[in-house]
Amino acid sequence: MYETAKEVVVNLLYLVERYGFVLNGARSYYTNRSQPPLLSSMVLEIYSATGDLDLVKKAFPSLLKEHSFWMSDFHRVMVRDNQGQIHSLTRYQAMWNKPRPESATTDQQMASKLSSEVDKENFYHQVASAAESGWDFSSRWMRNPPDMTTLATTSIIPVDLNTFIYKMERDIEFFAELTGEHIISKEFSDTAKARQIAIDSILWNSEMEQWLDYWLPADVQCQGVYQWNSKSQNRNIFASNFVPIWLNAYHHSGSVKYVNEAKSKGVMRSLKASGLLHMSGIAASLLNTGQQWDFPNGWAPLQHLIVEGLVNCGSAEAREFAEDIASRWVRTNYTAYKASGVMYEKYDVEVCGRSGGSGEYKHQTGFGWSNGVVLSFLEEFGWPRDKEIVCS
Repeated sequence: MYETAKEVVVNLLYLVERYGFVLNGARSYYTNRSQPPLLSSMVLEIYSATGDLDLVKKAFPSLLKEHSFWMSDFHRVMVRDNQGQIHSLTRYQAMWNKPRPESATTDQQMASKLSSEVDKENFYHQVASAAESGWDFSSRWMRNPPDMTTLATTSIIPVDLNTFIYKMERDIEFFAELTGEHIISKEFSDTAKARQIAIDSILWNSEMEQWLDYWLPADVQCQGVYQWNSKSQNRNIFASNFVPIWLNAYHHSGSVKYVNEAKSKGVMRSLKASGLLHMSGIAASLLNTGQQWDFPNGWAPLQHLIVEGLVNCGSAEAREFAEDIASRWVRTNYTAYKASGVMYEKYDVEVCGRSGGSGEYKHQTGFGWSNGVVLSFLEEFGWPRDKEIVCS
């Protein structure tokens, strides 16, 4: 369905040209917040499948525009490491401090616990910024989970957001070279290298062998440079701590893998010991807060990002581990489908064949990313006739 995929991308390019970024949804009340920046990845997938250079040329100015949006002072955070090197990273930051139009009553009810209008406006801002992340909602964004009024999304430098932006920078570098924009290609090569160093300096934790979200101090209104502190890394375990391994799937010709073999082994060892992997896949977190991006829910894109990264680590052990995760996920999707006749938005990783729950709305059926990830896993690994498909 190359043409369908292309038209989806063209629609998103229009949003970037009109508003400066990809909206959280194509609705007028979403013009104040974005979503995880994966547009360049979509363009790359289509180009890799079709060789459609015209699409790359059409998309290129919009991708530069979207990158500029994420590089604005509004999103950018500067952190000085202990060697005195200053690094630039990115956070979510919605342009909104009122109840979300799509969930106004819910937001107002939660904000009623707060006494001042300033606190309420800040709460609305943090809610909208968490919605930008796609992880709405999760203990990941709370200072004191499960208390939603302690959301502090804009005080966090997220691992996955910076992974996606690094990927965008590498994609733009590749597209620039492809279209003869050699100066821009070199510029984005340097920008991506700087972000890689920043991610590994500020977010990587060698003891845990994971990348950790970084919390900015609550009591400091810093407009300049923050000083790195190891205690500011969030040591709680989330599936997002392993997302950078996905970058191994996308190293362009002549470039090295983002995570080398030795580090990949450590990350894989850490994931196996993390407590995230269950009978039916990888949980979003270890904490059950009643929010949908927490335990025991598993989400298709998180399985896919991690599996795709493991497959491209280059070792037989990593591929075997990737196939094990994929098999657990396909099996629970299949079992739920056979029982209900539908695919679900999310699944309970503790029980094979059970849809996920919690959150601010009832469970959704359909479902695009669940369908797509199952198809991707079957394409990558197949399913031998003698392999058990039902839950044991």
